[in-house]
Amino acid sequence: MLGVMSAAEQAMNYDLAIDIINLMRMLASKQKEKATTEEARKAWDEKIDMYCYEEGVLTGRNGNEKARASLYDKVFNLYSPQLKNAYAD
Repeated sequence: MLGVMSAAEQAMNYDLAIDIINLMRMLASKQKEKATTEEARKAWDEKIDMYCYEEGVLTGRNGNEKARASLYDKVFNLYSPQLKNAYAD
């Protein structure tokens, strides 16, 4: 039963990581709307595309298991604190 619980916990953590990426994409979309130059909008589009790709990695559509584990770490070590700061303001 412990192995099943571990797999369930891991699935929940990946779901949370996907939710964090979706929030980052939402914030990037809001920033794109505020952008005043075409260059800035293009930069935000690139970030949005990156978040879409990263979501694919976490769901298994893109990349491999090593890429998935690496991105999982990136989400919780980089994006999570950024979201905390964004919503603290």
